[in-house]
Amino acid sequence: MPDATPDLTALWQQQPTSHIDMLDLAKRLKRQQRAQRIYLFVDLLGFVPALWVMMVTWDALSSLLAGCLVALLVITFLFYTYIAWLRRHAALARFEDTSHYLGTLKKQLLNNHKIARLTFHSCWLSGVALVAILGLMAAYEDYTLDNLRRSAWVLALVGIGLTAMAVWAHKRAARFKLEYQQLAVLDT
Repeated sequence: MPDATPDLTALWQQQPTSHIDMLDLAKRLKRQQRAQRIYLFVDLLGFVPALWVMMVTWDALSSLLAGCLVALLVITFLFYTYIAWLRRHAALARFEDTSHYLGTLKKQLLNNHKIARLTFHSCWLSGVALVAILGLMAAYEDYTLDNLRRSAWVLALVGIGLTAMAVWAHKRAARFKLEYQQLAVLDT
């Protein structure tokens, strides 16, 4: 019986390898960094009109509505803080060593997926909160049927906007999950 042991070195060298394009990864991470920093700034700017409207209309607000709006603003700020923390991988990334690009990008894509899911759930929760606040105000006679008629178009626009944003967030969550899975294949 002949000794026909295969040359393992030659067999190993014939194995297909996946090439990691470090320039593409660096470009994607820099793009993520710019995007995350812009998102942080825009999210923070979102508080300015809310605070301005509350300050301008504070005297005209009932104590119940003012309390609901302050509670909503505090909850929104907590959400902003959590989302800012999730954006940290790309927003604070250092570009000193290319060996960290893949890991940093993967972490940020996972966090982007979490942010998109959080956005999706906050859309429908915002609708529930709006109905609950209006119901609470109606129960305490702070909001009448006449007020509802006058603000129906605003409520319809808010409902359409929240629905559109929920659909957008759901699609983004799926996209970020797919991008992460594609990068995870490169890492194995």
